Amino acid sequence: MSEEKKNVTEHEDHITDHDYDGIKELDNPPPRWIMLLFYVTIGWSIIYAAYFFWLKQGKHQDEEYAYKSAQHDEKYQIASLSADDLVAFTDEASLAEGKQIYTEMACMACHGMNGEGNAVGPNLTDDHWIHGCSISEVFNVIKNGEPSKGMTPFKSQLSDEKIQKVASYVLSLVGSNPANAKAPQGEVCNTEDNS
Repeated sequence: MSEEKKNVTEHEDHITDHDYDGIKELDNPPPRWIMLLFYVTIGWSIIYAAYFFWLKQGKHQDEEYAYKSAQHDEKYQIASLSADDLVAFTDEASLAEGKQIYTEMACMACHGMNGEGNAVGPNLTDDHWIHGCSISEVFNVIKNGEPSKGMTPFKSQLSDEKIQKVASYVLSLVGSNPANAKAPQGEVCNTEDNS
């Protein structure tokens, strides 16, 4: 028996009625595991469509993003303080926490350990200020930064309350006269009137 006849007799039960110029079409079904995967995919898409579109139980991407953003803001942020709400803390606990945040956020890299300033940042202990010396002005510089001067914004790293404590600590440094203080920069500002 020739090889061609052997192949034809072997697959006779799988040959379809389609005939193209003498070429017979062989019915070769896909493996069962592929068909099972195909049916599972169809079933999953029906469940997905029902959950998100017909029953409207799930959140779409934009709703999920808004929900997660609100959760993040609630967890890490305190409601933004207005300029009227800002007051300089004077109690020891708040100033100690402000000093701790000053240290943890590595403010000394630019402003020195005691606020004396260095080659990068200005002296925070004298009465000359570049961007104002009121609590709201210092708070704003810490929160939003000053990119033109290389000051990093900390609004994404610290809550408004923590920024307020750091600003209060910075204002408490005025008049401390540390060793190796940098020469005055900016305009004379009376911190006692503005706090």
